[in-house]
Amino acid sequence: LAEAYVALGAQPTYTCAPYLLDSAPSFGEHVAWGESNAVAFANSVLGARTQKYADFQDACMAITGRAPKAGCHLDSGRAAEVVLEVAPLPATPPGEDDDRDAYWSLLGYATGLVAGRRIP
Repeated sequence: LAEAYVALGAQPTYTCAPYLLDSAPSFGEHVAWGESNAVAFANSVLGARTQKYADFQDACMAITGRAPKAGCHLDSGRAAEVVLEVAPLPATPPGEDDDRDAYWSLLGYATGLVAGRRIP
């Protein structure tokens, strides 16, 4: 399957973090990505526009150059419907390990619980 994609012109990057590549999309650019973490990063950090697409749907969009006119591809699908205020984490004391990586996962989980189907 990978060889077929390459034959169609795809770049064989084999990564679940395409936002780290030199070809990462820019602000406002529409892309078709299927990897959950990449979709969140593209929409929130890069300002690109994508949805979570199923296998082969993203390939069809790449071939045709078209994506559904819906969801995060539209301005209306990007407007926050719920805002969460989160206090900053206290600084890690000098000489101690910063073992707070789980905080970000828990914040994402809690945000989903609060937001439900609304856009945070």
